[in-house]
Amino acid sequence: MKRHLDFLKQFIVRELEGSGKKGLVIGLSGGVDSAASLYLAVSAVGKDNMRALYLPHKGGLVNPDVSVICGILGVKLKIYDLTRLTSIFSDLTGERDPVLRGNFAARLRSAFLYQEAASLDMLVLNTSNRSEIMTGYFTKWGDQAGDISPFADYYKSEVLQMASIMGVPEKIISKAPSPDFFEGQSDEEELGISYRELDGALDILNKEGENKKSGPSISKVKTLIEKNSHKRNSPIKAKRLA
Repeated sequence: MKRHLDFLKQFIVRELEGSGKKGLVIGLSGGVDSAASLYLAVSAVGKDNMRALYLPHKGGLVNPDVSVICGILGVKLKIYDLTRLTSIFSDLTGERDPVLRGNFAARLRSAFLYQEAASLDMLVLNTSNRSEIMTGYFTKWGDQAGDISPFADYYKSEVLQMASIMGVPEKIISKAPSPDFFEGQSDEEELGISYRELDGALDILNKEGENKKSGPSISKVKTLIEKNSHKRNSPIKAKRLA
């Protein structure tokens, strides 16, 4: 994995230098994907060229894991509590579904990230991984947003390995993955499959073609991929008439 980390550092440096921007803005959640992305980016461009935002939408104190990794890396952290804005959204629309409220919060976070990036002449660093992208387990125009995405072609299991190599705290690595839209929400429960099984099935489909293998996990993953194809190809563009 060290070879991949070196490649990804070079990728970040190359894309940032090519853009002419001054640094990178990242949204932190307290989860392993954003933590690993921050560790990677700091090792590539340095802490002074990074800005981290924590954007909770349910009120309360800062996730201690966010404060810990910013403290370890010496990265400046800004906090914007979006609770009042998401409450206004619910009051205006009458929306009470916690997932749909969470989707709105995710899109609101991307707006704050881009505002911060614009004010500092920086780019937004996306933290998504291949497992999420392939299955569509993300909010369209929310956590999907970003200017550069180093882990987009790496499975969740590979991100976990790289996080360990980079020294991300074990507490964060071992935490059950969740979009954290509501208490007790779990990636694996909503996907209906563990990341270990998911990544294995995705790897088979990517290497051998979806028509060459079958089985419960393969069928479940193929359904997820097909169901959420609109998320990976948005917006779907009409081709002009000749």
